[in-house]
Amino acid sequence: MTTQERARLLFDEYDSYRVGVVGPLTCKHSVVDKLLRTIVEQGGARLTIDDIGRSLEGRRINLVRCGSGKSSALLWSHMHGDEPTGTLALLDIFTYLATSRDRWVDELLESVAIYAVPMLNPDGAERPQRETAVWVDLNRDAHVQATPEAALLRKTHLELQPEFAFNLHDQELSSAGTAPRPAVLALLAPPGDERRSMGPVRRKAVQVSAMVVASLRQFADGYLATYDDTHEPRAFGDGMQSWGTSTILIEAGHWGGDRMKAFVRKLNAVALLSALASIADRSYLKADESLYTSLPLNGKRMFDVIIRNVWLLHPDGWKHVVDIGCMAEPANNRGTQDKPSRNMVVTVKEVGDLSTHGALETVEGFGRAIETPAVSINAVMPLGAMLDACR
Repeated sequence: MTTQERARLLFDEYDSYRVGVVGPLTCKHSVVDKLLRTIVEQGGARLTIDDIGRSLEGRRINLVRCGSGKSSALLWSHMHGDEPTGTLALLDIFTYLATSRDRWVDELLESVAIYAVPMLNPDGAERPQRETAVWVDLNRDAHVQATPEAALLRKTHLELQPEFAFNLHDQELSSAGTAPRPAVLALLAPPGDERRSMGPVRRKAVQVSAMVVASLRQFADGYLATYDDTHEPRAFGDGMQSWGTSTILIEAGHWGGDRMKAFVRKLNAVALLSALASIADRSYLKADESLYTSLPLNGKRMFDVIIRNVWLLHPDGWKHVVDIGCMAEPANNRGTQDKPSRNMVVTVKEVGDLSTHGALETVEGFGRAIETPAVSINAVMPLGAMLDACR
């Protein structure tokens, strides 16, 4: 089975292993903790779960183990409490590994020891907020390890000494380079030093990243990007690369009409299983590295909403057709992703010619008119109110 064929199989069968009872709005510690134990029990001897420590506020942090091969991979998610997509994808992956009887899965588990820490920051997830309960960004705590969560991840890494690591995040709305389309996933093999050296450890991360691109192009060609590789010594990805573990950052992006990020979650699950399979059969060693190195950087050509072709009217009589670009700031939209888009609270970010930009949702103005006070930069209102202001 080729890399692309396996990815197609995983993509087509996704609904059979997706854990549909949990989504972005319900991805809290108590729910995930219970689901993990149910999935592990469902898998019989294939999966085990260990309580490896507590968050600052006393919530249990788990390590799920699967497989027993010579190669090893450590995955962690929810390092930032408002970034649930990686955790949801891991639940799907655990279900697949627990229940699949495909021969390639047996071969994967015979070749790779998989370790995963879902929801590293349960206190942040509970709120939800990016940082821990004491407002420390875990991904800037790899060096000092002031927080118990960061110390626990470093301790786990030291004990396991994994060959590979996968650092799972959600990213802000970005474009795939300068194209007016969203980056659905962004990949990074972070540098282990300021010189951005390409030694053997980082090169393996590049090769695995290239295999992810090879797997996903059939579903999202032109919608994949790479993350800025400026060295950040306080970050765990950069740190692990320097500690000898080939580390891949996967940033879950956005997709049009997918406010609950269901498609993005699906691609994450397919990407991770494909990456692990390439480690198991060592096919990553033959990867075309240019698939990764030629990815465009995350860009700034996207809005959550663009209202196109409306007449903007000034009280002095000036008027012209413009586009209105709006962002849905997360802080203004907690828990509303499943509501009609008219309820979405938007912030006006740019007015004028936005022909070079795209949006997750485009609203055609059909030449209706709106007064300038209604679209002042940084004006905040429900999308429905702005549309009602167009007459």
